[in-house]
Amino acid sequence: MRKTKILCTLGPATESPEVIAELIAKGADVMRLNMSHASHDWVRAVYARIREAAVASKREIAVLMDLTGPSIRTGDVEQPWQLQVGDTVEFRCKPEATASTHYSVTVNYPELGKDLKAGDIIMVDGGMIQIKATEVTLKHVIGTVLTKGEMKSRRHINLPGVPVRLPPLTQKDYADLDLGVELGVDFFALSFAREPGHIQHLQLLLEQKLSKARVIAKIENQQALNNIDALVEASAGIMIARGDLGSECPIEDLPLIQRQIVERCSYHGRKVIVATQMLESMIENPVPTRAEVTDIFNAVIEQVDCVMLSGETSVGRYPVKCVEVLNSVISRIEQKYPSGRFASDAPLKTNKHKTVKAAIALANSIEGSKLLVFTLRGVMAHLLAHQRPEFAPIFAFTPKLHVSRTLVTARGVHPFVLEFTEGQPENSIRHALDLLRRENLIKPGDPLVILSDALYDGINVDAILLREA
Repeated sequence: MRKTKILCTLGPATESPEVIAELIAKGADVMRLNMSHASHDWVRAVYARIREAAVASKREIAVLMDLTGPSIRTGDVEQPWQLQVGDTVEFRCKPEATASTHYSVTVNYPELGKDLKAGDIIMVDGGMIQIKATEVTLKHVIGTVLTKGEMKSRRHINLPGVPVRLPPLTQKDYADLDLGVELGVDFFALSFAREPGHIQHLQLLLEQKLSKARVIAKIENQQALNNIDALVEASAGIMIARGDLGSECPIEDLPLIQRQIVERCSYHGRKVIVATQMLESMIENPVPTRAEVTDIFNAVIEQVDCVMLSGETSVGRYPVKCVEVLNSVISRIEQKYPSGRFASDAPLKTNKHKTVKAAIALANSIEGSKLLVFTLRGVMAHLLAHQRPEFAPIFAFTPKLHVSRTLVTARGVHPFVLEFTEGQPENSIRHALDLLRRENLIKPGDPLVILSDALYDGINVDAILLREA
């Protein structure tokens, strides 16, 4: 059973009920709604289709709403500029400011002139155009073009190594957040998260709105890397957004940064998602490049929780084929390279941590074993996933639907909603085994390592049971 989960971004290519159902049938586990390109009416319609398709497929599918975040963008230009090396470009910090050069455009960040200094590099459109700041005032920033390229309207700007004072959320984000809470999405991804306070602010808003959703921090700039441990601890997980990171950091450092973030997530027991250009060539082509397959290999042997498809499934020509390829490649790699080699080295702080570690050691020592966990809040199931069992799949049972959906993103975890029999844990185990038999997930004689934090005589007891199916 595949352990690494597949996250798909929905868009014009995948918005129909039929294609959503196909994505799920081919192995999609999580659906992403990118609020940078989505209207509220579209989100409402597509969200309903996801839930309907999940019910029809008898699978739990998690939904992640990706908030746009406070990005720095240029304003409009009448016609695309064909910039050449040596050209002068002006960024006006105030909309009413008068243009002083031929190539002059506004920016949506009034503090640009406060944050930059002469000599800083401005990366436009993912680094396709690089501009060196030569004159910086509160009213404007003037720079010299270092790499030629076409400059269009509303292009994204990166400022490598420059601390910025952007707020954690924009007014648009607050409106999108309300929509996500209303619909019941399972995760919110916070774009351009830079400090743990940004995560805590969003999580507090969710709690005030009585939402059970969790926050995923998107790591996209140097500020975030400087605070990586604090951001990991504050969030439910991390998304390694390699597109903006590749603009913010030296490109040769990107694989090292990915490995570092994966290791920090492992240490702190948090989920990690690798995003951007996993199968970029398949936006136009029916087969991936060999380099893309190797990129998937690296993510899988690093034992990330999820790999993400963006344009490949939102606007690409072969969205279903992309999921099929990803599922096939991941499954083959996991078959050849089982996990367990990078299990979390985090300190065992509680008895629950120690119980999970012992259960995995037991499962790893018994060929063909399966791990079953009964959990109310998902804590023990997440701990099992973070310890990366070598072979055994993790079947998690919870009576709470929102807990089951959050567990969808955890590596190796296959969640089920199951009502527990209060005070009679043996009945709950029997019902779980009946469910697994119906789904052909266990067969007679399979060794089962069962974890539970059931109540015995009013006392919460962490227990490990060894049974046969």
